[in-house]
Amino acid sequence: MKKTIAVLMMTVLGLTAVCAGFAETAGHPGEDAYCGVWVSEDLSTVIELGVEEDGTVVYRTPGQEHYTSWEYLPVYDKETGTLKAEHGMKSENTLSEDRTEIADSKYVYDDGKASFAIDENNTLVWVDEKEDAGKDLTFVPIGNFEGDFQCDRASISFRWNGEDYSVDVSWADSAFVQNYWQYVGSYDYQTQTVNAQGFYQKVTYKEDGSVDTEADNEEKQVEAKFYFDKDYNLIWESSDGQGKDLKFENLYTPIFELEF
Repeated sequence: MKKTIAVLMMTVLGLTAVCAGFAETAGHPGEDAYCGVWVSEDLSTVIELGVEEDGTVVYRTPGQEHYTSWEYLPVYDKETGTLKAEHGMKSENTLSEDRTEIADSKYVYDDGKASFAIDENNTLVWVDEKEDAGKDLTFVPIGNFEGDFQCDRASISFRWNGEDYSVDVSWADSAFVQNYWQYVGSYDYQTQTVNAQGFYQKVTYKEDGSVDTEADNEEKQVEAKFYFDKDYNLIWESSDGQGKDLKFENLYTPIFELEF
């Protein structure tokens, strides 16, 4: 059965941190390695993970009318290379009819205890010591790319499809000339970049909205790399040089949209 998950930014703790690379500490991943969005391999659960003041939220069946969330303020343990948290809060939540806001939220408890660890395969394990809600779940990292970005007349949209990112770029030369790049991109956990391959089209339209087939339209294969700078601007490095000197600001950030 196919279901669509479309999660809006409902995070109480508001994670905004972006980690630009990370280093191991005493043979363990540093705390920055945890930062970002992680998705369970069965697609049932999302972890938006930050440390201390950034906070962590675990969503079970996010985007559906009823979903469960756990909120933590984990602290990095340098000795074990893990995150540990006490006083975790669990809540049962109901979305509004249009799924744009929380209509009702009821706390179940506020004495949760949990730990998070990254194993040798770079997958995340969530150990819930209150009720073992993370049993048999492992999580893969997808970074912080999900969302929509804008720079002048150019826009970029990232959507996670369960295995990789669908990346759509559009750039208007004028009211009648549009440039489109459609990529499929994989997230590189170590460099925290999305490396993508795709297809470029230049399309000219007539005043009635139809395609002008006599115009100088163009098609070609392209490659690109996407990453964030220190100010959390999205950078687009394209093989055709089109993204040079552009910095894209975030407009809209769902956690992700999935079908499963």
